Amino acid sequence: MFGESIKTELKTECDNKGLRKIIMTRFSGDATMNPGMTIYATDCENGKENEHEPIFVTDLSYLKNSDVNFEWKNSDTIIIKYNKKLRIFKQETESKTVNPKIIFEYIAE
Repeated sequence: MFGESIKTELKTECDNKGLRKIIMTRFSGDATMNPGMTIYATDCENGKENEHEPIFVTDLSYLKNSDVNFEWKNSDTIIIKYNKKLRIFKQETESKTVNPKIIFEYIAE
C-alpha cells in the first residue's frame, strides 16, 4: 500500500588493518516514515547484512546525504559528524560485536 523504503549504501570503509568495516546507509522513507540513515559496524570480510551492528540510527523529514558523515580518527576510533537537527534513535559509544572494539566519538554541527 505505501511501498517499501529503499536502502542505499552511501559510504563503506575498512580500518587501516583491514579488520573492521563501517557502513553508512540511507533509507528513503515512505508515506509513514521519514528518510533515515544508519551507520553499521562489522568485520571487513563479513558480507552478511544481518550481522551488521547498528551504531548510529537517525532520521529527519528533509534528510540530506551530507547530514551525516564519518571518518577514521585512528585504527580504533571513528568520528561521526551529524546535523544537530537530526532525530537520533541510537548512538553507541563503542561496538559490542566487532572485535577488536571500535570507539565512536560524535560531533553535532
